[in-house]
Amino acid sequence: MKLKNRLLLAMVLLISAIVFVGCSNDDETSSTEETPDNFNESGYPIVDESITLELMGKSSPIQPEWGEMGFYQEMEEKTNIQFDFRTAAADDFTQNKQLAFASLDLPDLFYGAELTASEESDYGSQGLLIPLEDLIDKYAPNFKKIMEENPNLEASITTPDGHIYALPGIDKSITSKTPIMWMNGPWLEELGVDKPETMDEFYEILKRFKEEDPGNVGEVIPLTANSPADLRVGLLPNFGIVQDDGIYEEDGVVKYAWVQDEYKEYLKFLNRLYEEQLLDNEMFSHTWEQFVAKGNRTGIFSTWPIVQVGFEDPAEALNYPVLPPMTSVTNDEKLAILMSEIRRGRAAITKENEHPEATMRWIDHAYSEEGTILSRLGIEGETYEWNEDDQWVLLAEEGLSTTETNAKHAPGVGTNVPMNLTEEFFEKEGGNPTILEIYKWVSEELVPYAKSPYPQVYFTEEEQNEININKPDIDSYFEQMEAKFITGAEDIDAKWDEYVSTLEKQGIDKLVEVHQSAYDRWAESQ
Repeated sequence: MKLKNRLLLAMVLLISAIVFVGCSNDDETSSTEETPDNFNESGYPIVDESITLELMGKSSPIQPEWGEMGFYQEMEEKTNIQFDFRTAAADDFTQNKQLAFASLDLPDLFYGAELTASEESDYGSQGLLIPLEDLIDKYAPNFKKIMEENPNLEASITTPDGHIYALPGIDKSITSKTPIMWMNGPWLEELGVDKPETMDEFYEILKRFKEEDPGNVGEVIPLTANSPADLRVGLLPNFGIVQDDGIYEEDGVVKYAWVQDEYKEYLKFLNRLYEEQLLDNEMFSHTWEQFVAKGNRTGIFSTWPIVQVGFEDPAEALNYPVLPPMTSVTNDEKLAILMSEIRRGRAAITKENEHPEATMRWIDHAYSEEGTILSRLGIEGETYEWNEDDQWVLLAEEGLSTTETNAKHAPGVGTNVPMNLTEEFFEKEGGNPTILEIYKWVSEELVPYAKSPYPQVYFTEEEQNEININKPDIDSYFEQMEAKFITGAEDIDAKWDEYVSTLEKQGIDKLVEVHQSAYDRWAESQ
């Protein structure tokens, strides 16, 4: 974020903080007593006369403009609800979302919004997001059924003040349970080496990639990732830390990852890779487009092979095995991160919305089988088709991969939108034995070693205020120092004590304390 934008955001946040003093949603209701005019409680269309709502969401570089996507066009035809879109990708979206809340320039609906737990609690308690539980009860039969079938779901999305302010996605797919890094199988085969079991073996493979250029590609990039965060998720467990945003729990005790000896060893390892040009030296600066453009010059990478390398035949993905968990000098146990199937913060209705009942019915369709298929697969005959065994098969336009074709009409490809991705949904995936084989890989090689770093919790208002005060400076300093340590701009051993001391002064003990309190409440409720 540029300095000018940072200053603008800071000023607007300060003004909005003053405006919000004493503001609450105690007097807000999430539904009206009488059925609104121009609204059908069941059946379609949802409204008889067309309405237009403003929607804000996080787009993906592989998607077209959302108004061009078949999903929104079909939904408009079905429901009589159309949208004006405010979309942006990556960091730009995060900034736009913060400014929207801070300036009170809110859309009617956040969709694919990646609202954090703190944003749900903060903006819900301030009355900017409306409570949804009554609307769910009356107008969301699909989501209500999912809640009844998943006893832990309601507790997982209910904030400390007793309200639900945002709806989640449900993802039970094998490949979503744990993050994956991929290996260039043809290069491994050319070198005659197996998958690594230790970080020392991992280093030797990267070194041979660099020195021997087994793919004859010229400028080899042995290891790359879209971001330092992706690399942490993929490699840090091998050093003994399975964390979520720096927080993890061991035997009921909450810890802060970025001051642990295991993390220090991880930094030393990456610094060695960086200096020997085994780690992509552009990782701290490249864009998503630049990252995937590196294609078949990469040996080990953090996104799916069909996106990173690019090929039309999905079966070619079987040439790119998953990177297995490994042991290291600080860890003799294979570990991976286990993700929750409940993906919070995907959709929320704001106080500006004059049609909350209709909006809830529109969102709820995504939790039906038909709605999930439309969200994830797109338009039948254009992005997917059904085979003779009643299984769905993705289609590919000439010159495009199935993923690129799929993303033209399905917002669930590239954006975290509400969906109910059940095991049954993926069992219907046909015509693509490749993905079934990949599911098997993940089930056998990653899932048995995966554990949850920290449960999904909400914080009390006091706890959230403590986090809001301390975490921004902590994260900023941590990210700056991580980059300096890895690139060699700062010596790890020489600066480590000062680094830890600075984080302590910035409040990591308080951060751990509030996470411990929230964890203890969660544990007591189990």
